[in-house]
Amino acid sequence: MRIPVEPSFPDIDKTEILIEPGEILRLLGNQNDAIDEHTKDIVNQYIEKSLEVSLPRGAYLISDLLVNKSVHEITVPGITFHPGSIIRSQLDHAEKIALFMVTAGPDAEILTRLLMEKGNYLEGYIADLVASSIVEGIANLLEEHVRLFADNIGMKITNRYSPGYCSWNVEEQQKLFSLFPENCCGISLSSSSLMSPVKSATGIIGIGKKVVYRDYTCEICTFKNCHFRKVRVS
Repeated sequence: MRIPVEPSFPDIDKTEILIEPGEILRLLGNQNDAIDEHTKDIVNQYIEKSLEVSLPRGAYLISDLLVNKSVHEITVPGITFHPGSIIRSQLDHAEKIALFMVTAGPDAEILTRLLMEKGNYLEGYIADLVASSIVEGIANLLEEHVRLFADNIGMKITNRYSPGYCSWNVEEQQKLFSLFPENCCGISLSSSSLMSPVKSATGIIGIGKKVVYRDYTCEICTFKNCHFRKVRVS
């Protein structure tokens, strides 16, 4: 059952997507500036190339969040999600919820695949990291649109949370996709809940007068081997 509202499709300007070369170098394992200048040049090169071929798109729906006393579930009209207790706790005091999807389009991942097929493994790996960072940048821009919506109604937002993280079963992508038009933003979902294009993301953002936005949420996540983790877990 779809939420009885149409999705919003905010304009996403790729020139506003911020990719920090230092963050890509960190993901490559750079410590104490140990990575050579040639690799740094490749990183800058594929930030430019990947942004050039990307086709950023995004959409979001705003729904009322229905009362649900479960510490593991959240409910919108017609559907109950089971994100688990960690994410559920971060949505305390939320009155509404934004459900979203974003994509960098197919060409960023095609670039990675072509590089790998030619045996350019370092370049391919860097291009893949950059493409993932582009998706994160697109999600950041969409989040700002949701923040503006919330501000206009006197509310705040939480961080965004996605299926596949913090024990939220990735199969619940199926429920989230059912709320949007088919092939929304050019994104499709397989029966095994894999998105195409691969460089896409979905998730939820809580909205309310008393919700809390955190500078980072790595400390609440149990996935210790995440490449994007910003805090150390012992």
